[in-house]
Amino acid sequence: MTHAPPPDLTPRLLLTGGLLCALGAVAAPYMTLKLGLGVDLSMAAVFFGGALLGGERRGRGLAVQLNLIQTMTSAATGVAFMVVILAAFHYIQSVFGRDIGFSPSWWQLSLWLMVSSSLGLFLGALLRRAVLDDPSLPWPTARAAQSVIDTLSREEGGEGGAQVGRRREALTVSAALSALVTYLRDAFGVIPHATGNAHLAVSLGVEPGVLGLGMLIPLSVGLSGLLGVWMIVEFGELWALWGSLSGVAAGDVARCVEEARAGEVTEFLRRACGEAPKLLAAESRFGYLVKWAMWPATALMITSALTSVLVSLAQGALRGAGAGPGEGEGEGEGAESLADERVPTRVMLIGLAASVGLLVLIQGLWFNMPAAQVLFAVALQPLLVLGGLRVLGLTGSGPVSLMANATQFLFGLIWPGALQQNLNAAHISADPQASSEGAVGAFWVARRVGGRFTALLWAQLAALLIASLLVPVAFNVLVASYGVGLEPGQLSAPTALKISSLALVMEQGLSALPPGALVASAWAGALGVVMELALTVKRRDADGAIYLNADGNSEARFGWVPVPSALGFALILPPSLSLSLALGSVLSAAWRRLAPSPAGSFATYAAPVASGGVAGEAIAGGVVIPALALLTGALRGWLGG
Repeated sequence: MTHAPPPDLTPRLLLTGGLLCALGAVAAPYMTLKLGLGVDLSMAAVFFGGALLGGERRGRGLAVQLNLIQTMTSAATGVAFMVVILAAFHYIQSVFGRDIGFSPSWWQLSLWLMVSSSLGLFLGALLRRAVLDDPSLPWPTARAAQSVIDTLSREEGGEGGAQVGRRREALTVSAALSALVTYLRDAFGVIPHATGNAHLAVSLGVEPGVLGLGMLIPLSVGLSGLLGVWMIVEFGELWALWGSLSGVAAGDVARCVEEARAGEVTEFLRRACGEAPKLLAAESRFGYLVKWAMWPATALMITSALTSVLVSLAQGALRGAGAGPGEGEGEGEGAESLADERVPTRVMLIGLAASVGLLVLIQGLWFNMPAAQVLFAVALQPLLVLGGLRVLGLTGSGPVSLMANATQFLFGLIWPGALQQNLNAAHISADPQASSEGAVGAFWVARRVGGRFTALLWAQLAALLIASLLVPVAFNVLVASYGVGLEPGQLSAPTALKISSLALVMEQGLSALPPGALVASAWAGALGVVMELALTVKRRDADGAIYLNADGNSEARFGWVPVPSALGFALILPPSLSLSLALGSVLSAAWRRLAPSPAGSFATYAAPVASGGVAGEAIAGGVVIPALALLTGALRGWLGG
């Protein structure tokens, strides 16, 4: 059943959505480069959108427009995640010292981002029913967005209206405090860290955005990151030493380790032990630690995520082969839709064809990538996007970087010496993956609040254009303000490091790995498969049915098994950030335990407080501080002149 709502894309909606997605496009890159994670600011945008649009519509009409705000902001932050690709090129050229001639102008980068993200938008629209009609997918993040939209669109008056006001105030206060703390910490340096091991970046500071993000992740993810910090504390010095010995002859490694552990720079260390002398003199050894740990960490993350995708696809195939809906699954989601889902197939096919054609042209003219290589990378995407959407629907987190890594690996098997083209292939995968996830998640919400899929597509195209124009500028400002790399104070961009490192391996072969990394990667890869398989076994009740918790989600039978993707990520993320993530998840779990009621303080305030913390630090660190730095520099130049 469909409904014919009033026109959705009003001038006021487009102006509001455009401003919010522009803010998201320039604010999200800071947190993305800091954590290596995608930062979805759509929840905060929905709260602010409700305040700005609430006077125009209420009820279902407002819900439809908030869904449009959600999809525009999700699309913009999806494009913003592509700073990891730009940072990967930065790592290759500026950190690893490989001049591959990647220096596109602003308008070239903007067009590149716009075309590749449009490819994902049309691909997601074309494949949407394959995942939206699967009732086994819980869509946790989309469900949370729908809950907020339903709350904000209630008619004024009564307890419901008062609750909306309180949640909006909590978001505003949380964002303001987070921005203030971030400014005091980064601009004035008056909020120090409590340091445990300065060499390995083990410290705990005031990180409101990271703390807020930790409140939004499961406790198991936070504790898995804490396990990673423990491993760094226990083994980090040795890993850093091994990381400094890349390229050292196998017969010299043992002696290099022995003499370096003695703490004195000998003639043998200078002559035969790579960067070991620099390691001993370095104030921070975390960069060397990552040079070794990133290999087993990457193997752990890739094999576990790939296992998750394959298991979900296999479960879907088995379910589809059955005679009807699975146990307790109902009749599917499609029959319950409140939205007008009509999107002409012709429009989607024309959009796909235009995106692929422009991508072939751009990659060939500007990035020295032959058409055959572009088409190969594009041909992989339907299956990868479909697999990624299933993972997003199951876990609430899309495997964007994993799909980029999978494309890099397959590309490298055929074209092993093409370093720049390997990174280009990663972008051809990552950008469509991110934009398709934002599109299909918004479609899921629209099925429950009404509206039109065509309006969502037009809104997303507008958001992609705005974000594509702003993200390259935001990236260059952040590089100038903070730097991207592994030195203290820089944005470490761990996902970009993973992508660039895999590109180097596919170019140079296994000889590029530091001592012990290959064996450790093999063990980590096998462990990732075993751990992920253990986590797919669901807890069951006394009747043998899958147990559902208070949120309606299933739980792992072996919940004590660490989450492999979180553990692997913690091995390349600065421990100070992993500790804040873990602390946030613990605080959230404790708060939920103390106030479990659906009308309690956790249900009312947790999401806006956490979202405000993330939004406040993103805005202060990604917009306010760099803007003030540029303004101060201009004033100094003017006064000096």
